[in-house]
Amino acid sequence: MKVAVIGSGSIGPDLAYGFVSALAASGDHQVYLHDIRQEALDAGVERIRGYVKKGLSRGKLSPRVAAAIEKALVPTLDIGDLAECDYVLEAATEELGTKQAILDSLEAAVGPECLVGFATSGIPRARIVANARHPERCFVNHPFFPAWRSLPMEVVLSGDATFEPRMLEMLRRLGKVPVVTADVPCFAADDIFCNYCAEAARIVVEGVATPAQVDKIVNDAIGGGGPFLVMDLTRGNLLNVKCLKLMQEGPPGGEWFAPPEIFTTQGNRPWHDRKNPGDPSHDEALARTVLDRILAVLLARTFYVADNEICSRRELNWMTRTALGFAKGLLDLAEDLGPEKVAEICESYAAAHPGFEVPPSIRERSFPAFRRNVEVTRRGDVAVVSIERPEVKNALNHQTMEELDAVFAELERDAGVRGVVLTSFDGSLAGADIMELAALKTPEEAAAKCRHGHGVLARIAAMSKPVVAAVDGPVLGGGSELSMACHGRVVGPSLVLGQPEVNLGIIPGYGGTQRLPRLVGLERGVEMLRSARSIGADKARAWGWAAEAEGATPVDAAMALIHDHLEGKVKLAPVDPAPMEVPAELPAVEIGHRSLAIDAILCDVIRRGLARPLDEGLEIEAEGFARCKKTVDYDIGMTNFIQNGPRVPATFLHE
Repeated sequence: MKVAVIGSGSIGPDLAYGFVSALAASGDHQVYLHDIRQEALDAGVERIRGYVKKGLSRGKLSPRVAAAIEKALVPTLDIGDLAECDYVLEAATEELGTKQAILDSLEAAVGPECLVGFATSGIPRARIVANARHPERCFVNHPFFPAWRSLPMEVVLSGDATFEPRMLEMLRRLGKVPVVTADVPCFAADDIFCNYCAEAARIVVEGVATPAQVDKIVNDAIGGGGPFLVMDLTRGNLLNVKCLKLMQEGPPGGEWFAPPEIFTTQGNRPWHDRKNPGDPSHDEALARTVLDRILAVLLARTFYVADNEICSRRELNWMTRTALGFAKGLLDLAEDLGPEKVAEICESYAAAHPGFEVPPSIRERSFPAFRRNVEVTRRGDVAVVSIERPEVKNALNHQTMEELDAVFAELERDAGVRGVVLTSFDGSLAGADIMELAALKTPEEAAAKCRHGHGVLARIAAMSKPVVAAVDGPVLGGGSELSMACHGRVVGPSLVLGQPEVNLGIIPGYGGTQRLPRLVGLERGVEMLRSARSIGADKARAWGWAAEAEGATPVDAAMALIHDHLEGKVKLAPVDPAPMEVPAELPAVEIGHRSLAIDAILCDVIRRGLARPLDEGLEIEAEGFARCKKTVDYDIGMTNFIQNGPRVPATFLHE
């Protein structure tokens, strides 16, 4: 695959580095970085090399991947070199005329199937492509700071049924999470962000508080660092002016959106002087005054985006946390405050600021419900249930499990659904949320967490309609256990399947000790459970963990398998709950550095649980997980993982 970034200035090199990092380890790809000035191109390449050097020094990149990045990156001054590209992202300018001129040159250089994106913070797609020869393949692709690492990318679609899915899949392959938005000025996130910055500037201009005080008050209350810190990091003052003018001219329109003059006079000079930082101290009255104004703007603009369906509520909530950096999604923050408090804050602000709109959801004190972590779509008579937590490899926190439980209850009742595919954003399914496991205080809490998970998985297993998991990439711990509760599984080529719980000083708690041996056989299951060894797609299929099924993607393969079941060609069913024959001594396994204390609990749970029906074995597993909580090694494993990550082995005391 060949992709390109046009513009080696502020964000172009960062985007190119993100793309080349996503592609470098997976085959023969090229990422072009194009600029018309040699000095800009050289500076961009040096920035990318600096990122690679830092990644190597910190152990984030292997020498092999670093060499692949160096090989795949192609700097060029000639736009003609992009002729064979599959995707080109223009990231050179926020000037409409210049973007259109670049598009004109680009369309003369690339083939008709090449996808074209525009990295703009606020210019509507319709304006950019007004004179395009092939507007159907042109999209807004709005990235966020830092562009090489930030997952979300707002996408304004073209309306073409052929190019749209290709663009969304392209961005996923390049390591981004596409968030579809309407074609309005500033889309979703920058509507909220730029108005937030403008209100902070007005507070300073009016002499209410200093930048240091505003940042301290805001960061202490809702996180995100504070508006002035973020503007310094992104050099965003003048960009805010452009975006606010777009909104002022409408829609939404009106003088309230007029950019504060201080943005222009400040230019790209920083608000904070590192050598002479301002005094952030303040009293409670000032904190309340500043925070109420900031919250009024943040929440009103968030609900404006939601009420006008500029993007989905789930994605909006996720994006305000991951892209804008707040401690919680802003819709979650509104739920915490409650409808009455939010209305009070916004209506009070509106009374003092003519032209400020209080959206219907706030005026009516009614916040529509939505799922935070699970998305349900339909493909004919099959529902596709997708876990959407890409920033943590779709880890199964408590809220996700609750949403899955509710979704499967609804789908069981829905007569229009004949089958269900269970998948995730990218096919990966990490285990249970480690922070939640570490926060368990007592063995009783540990057992209760297992039993809650068992209940959710039991609902899936008991579905009267076939449920097939479609997974790819890392499918570990709870993700593997969730998949095994389904009636069948199909896997992609990048599967890494395992039960690594013993590395953390625990045993599986969502059924892994009982379902895995029943699926792949006692010897293989015991070896995987005790050693934490993972397997790939070929072995998963050969051992019976996954089915042989064909399709362009795992979801397509799962759809085909469900239809084969409905037509009587294959039989899908939950894991056989019958007891297994278990020898007095389990097969010998080399467990390496892992805890002998945890291994003893695991072996006991396997021996006693598998000899009983599945439901009884699951209760034995929950009791065994609670026993792990009583050990010293539980705390050692959790602490090591949180502090050092999964690559550093824990030093267990075996007690």
